[in-house]
Amino acid sequence: MAGRSNYKEVFKKVKAETPKKIDKALQDTAVETISKMIDRTPVDTGAAKYHWFIRGLPSERFDKERVDPSGAQPKARAKRDVKNLFRLGLKVWLINSAPYFIYLERGSSTQAPQGVVAITMQEVAMIWKKHLKTAISKPI
Repeated sequence: MAGRSNYKEVFKKVKAETPKKIDKALQDTAVETISKMIDRTPVDTGAAKYHWFIRGLPSERFDKERVDPSGAQPKARAKRDVKNLFRLGLKVWLINSAPYFIYLERGSSTQAPQGVVAITMQEVAMIWKKHLKTAISKPI
């Protein structure tokens, strides 16, 4: 009898912890994905790099005075926003609000002739599998 109740407790814990692990894998995937996009964004002034956002709605204002050639500020902001927004079943947007970003994506910069988003999106499945494997392999 003791063995059966132990199994019930284990299954109960697995049922409670699995969504949390999947959310964590999603969040880690999102952070790595947007970090790759930020790193791959060409730099002239740093405005395009600065204007990466994660949002619940697809809008964000561009301000040419806000720049970050290193990409550190948008990465930190993305990491914070991912924790607040990314959950299984929710829709979020990875946005670059620079009005000229579409040209960068189409290869107008010699720094990123293959673009930024398309290349990164080709890697998302691999990134997801890596983070899911990590999340699931941790004991409950």
